[in-house]
Amino acid sequence: MQDSPSLAPPLDQLQRPLWRREPGLWAIPAIFAAAALLDLLEVERGPVLCVSRLLVGIPCGGCGLTRAFVSLAHGEWRAALNYNLLAPLWMGWMGGWWLLAAQRSWQRRAIPPTPRWFAGTAAILLGLFWGARLVGFFGGAGWWQAMQRDAVWGGLVGLLAP
Repeated sequence: MQDSPSLAPPLDQLQRPLWRREPGLWAIPAIFAAAALLDLLEVERGPVLCVSRLLVGIPCGGCGLTRAFVSLAHGEWRAALNYNLLAPLWMGWMGGWWLLAAQRSWQRRAIPPTPRWFAGTAAILLGLFWGARLVGFFGGAGWWQAMQRDAVWGGLVGLLAP
């Protein structure tokens, strides 16, 4: 008869400090604090951080999450939803996981991973959102100009063009 898999991490992982085993315990509060401390107007005018937009000029499903998180932290729900419709889901998941993980770590119990059903649902939602965003991007006029404006190669083309 097979033993059921243990939820406890291997011994070598337990010997590492908790902040290294579970970086979310310090990273999530840092993200929330940064979102609350950053100036909303400065973030709105800030640079593009999305790798997809920088490399090829096409927005990804995560585009706008930074601005959306800052908007949510400042109570601007409508602005957040305009930046990225999934931001409340990600922020809620992060906050909920952090509360559960903090409680479990105080009780010296194993910190559970994200349930597969939630991770799967989030991945499907992200894919659908990204697909809808791409349809809107390529369905509108000026998509080629937007790609040239945002992508690194677009700047190079502008420099090399006569």
